[in-house]
Amino acid sequence: MEASFAKRRGQGVRSGSKARRLRLRLLACAAAVTLSGGAAHAQDAATGAASAAKAAAAPASPGSEIIVFGRGEAKIGTAAAASEGTVSGSDLLVRPLLLVAELLEAVPGMIAAQHSGSGKANQYFLRGFNLDHGSDFTTYIDGVQMSLRSHGHGQGYLDLNGLIPEIVEREDYRKGPYRADSGDFALAGAAYMRTIERYERPWISAEAGSYGWGRLAAGGTIKDIGGGDLTLVAQTKVYDGPWQQEEHLRHYSGFAKYSVPAGAGRLDVTLHGYRGTWRPTEQIPERIIGTEACPDRFCSPDPSARGETTRFVGNAQFTGEGLRANVYGQYYDWSMSSNPTYANADGSSAQIFQFDRRWIVGGKAEKAWDLAPAVQLTVGTENRYDHIGNVGVYNTDAGAFVASLGRFAVNEASAALYGEAAFTPLAGLRLTGGVRGDYYDYDVRARDAAAADLGTGGGHDAIVSPKFAAAYSPSEQFEFYANWGRGFHSNDVRGAANRETPVPVLVRGTGKELGMRFQRPHLTLTATYYWIDVGSELRFVGDSNAVEPTGASKRRGYELVGFWRPFPWLALDANYTASHARYDNGDAIPNAFENAASAGISAVLDRFEASVRLRHLGPYPLIEDGSVRDKGSTVVNLRGAWQPGGKDAGGIQVYAELLNVLDSTDKDIAYYYESYIPSVDAAPQEGRLSRVVEPRTLRIGARYTF
Repeated sequence: MEASFAKRRGQGVRSGSKARRLRLRLLACAAAVTLSGGAAHAQDAATGAASAAKAAAAPASPGSEIIVFGRGEAKIGTAAAASEGTVSGSDLLVRPLLLVAELLEAVPGMIAAQHSGSGKANQYFLRGFNLDHGSDFTTYIDGVQMSLRSHGHGQGYLDLNGLIPEIVEREDYRKGPYRADSGDFALAGAAYMRTIERYERPWISAEAGSYGWGRLAAGGTIKDIGGGDLTLVAQTKVYDGPWQQEEHLRHYSGFAKYSVPAGAGRLDVTLHGYRGTWRPTEQIPERIIGTEACPDRFCSPDPSARGETTRFVGNAQFTGEGLRANVYGQYYDWSMSSNPTYANADGSSAQIFQFDRRWIVGGKAEKAWDLAPAVQLTVGTENRYDHIGNVGVYNTDAGAFVASLGRFAVNEASAALYGEAAFTPLAGLRLTGGVRGDYYDYDVRARDAAAADLGTGGGHDAIVSPKFAAAYSPSEQFEFYANWGRGFHSNDVRGAANRETPVPVLVRGTGKELGMRFQRPHLTLTATYYWIDVGSELRFVGDSNAVEPTGASKRRGYELVGFWRPFPWLALDANYTASHARYDNGDAIPNAFENAASAGISAVLDRFEASVRLRHLGPYPLIEDGSVRDKGSTVVNLRGAWQPGGKDAGGIQVYAELLNVLDSTDKDIAYYYESYIPSVDAAPQEGRLSRVVEPRTLRIGARYTF
């Protein structure tokens, strides 16, 4: 496991040494986990244990101590900022999850909400940003960026619904634009997920639960095929939800990975596939709840809405000494009908049908050198080409075509070069400077008359982003950080080609941060204060197929993060973040939350494990003058599991999740804009629209490890 190591008491052992049949049991949701005694064994679902086992030089003897770092992995001397961190796969698997994208909530301060069904990308919130579906936060899986630019629904659309939780071995996260390898959509932060290498034993699991929930998943590894290992995982899910119009989610996903030694490194070839269909229930006008048109808060005013996604991602990644490189290809086909305003002023349907079909090819490579004992240099490149053959939006009525609002074909290419130099002038002091240059080229073509009226054409844009970081460690337990950097996000290039309101392709942002880290073997504390200025929050809005310019903005805030493992079997973590977000003219930024918090307790014993988590999204304004607000939401989730024979024996494990334990009726998301329900309203009205948190939900499952 990268950046992790095992340590025998009294004798350090470096990662990469050959192991002799040592198996570790990872403490699920532990940041730094200590296992004592020769009876420590692997939790078969977490292949990170197999990776850690390779780091041991000999079998554990009685009384020996093995430390595997996940959330509390030793970062002093390696992290560039206090806000950087790592979560291991077992940390992630023990979390009770309503939606798979909630894996990103392992990033302190991140909230993943939903306003349009389980098949659609989540709504993300971080550092005072309403990130929509991912405009300033990105995620990479094995080096492949999952964010979609110039998307049919929203810029930076980050859809993780095809991800199978059991394949995630590790998640590294960063916040702010302080690293040279971070580019588009990473202004607020980024997550880098790595998939498992192999399973020690095959497994199968089945779940059933409230509101028509069902899940079946299985995985295993075929070893020694052509000198490598082939891992296969499959998953299917169904769900109806509590909504008046049943969601009718049908989800199928698969994952294959072939890992083989290649020279002095390793070659990993992966294939992800995902197909999902659903019937979304969106935010509803609160004023209609209790009327004949909407009996309760779970009503579906437009039951004809539909959505579907098909996505395939193939990737080949080489990892060697000081070298990482990958090339990938994607096929993506998405469409969704929705009705955010429900009816036009004349009473006609306001339903829209959005669509996006594309091919993507790309690659990333990075090489590091030690130029001197105190100087390291890293140089890299990141390149991508999106061939979007069909993207746009129609006006529809109960799914039937009414008129086109613009159908386009788009080609968008980008190329980046970056370099970063790290210098250690004296013991305990690390200075890092970097620079990144990005070049974008695009061509927007009309596929119908409506698109031609809006504007077409080609162009290019470029941006240079310098970075700087300083870290000083006066002792083994403390490290202090100062960071400054420039980053950017791209706009939808259809907005750049728009005839009436053209926008820049690349929008600059500047981040600054001060922080500290305190770390002991069983305790980690970090504190951070940050500032983020964005030159313009201009963004193409897929719902209206037009550009809505907004002003420059400023954000500032602080984060407190802690992890404590008082006993080998018990882990506690908590974080709190507060933010202040304003446009340059002093107006509030709608949906920019003012604080957020989460906390969790996890216990893992040989036969029993349990985790309880609290997630709080604080209040936020709904309009610029702050006179209309939402109070936010608080949700408590619980998970427990029992394995009669113990983890070492494998066999059956029975588990259950109770989601929204307190049956909160808070809003998952709230907005304020004009909508019209002709059977209730005399005319279009401005007001609150919201989607309620899903009610208390029970899910029960069983897993068998062969």
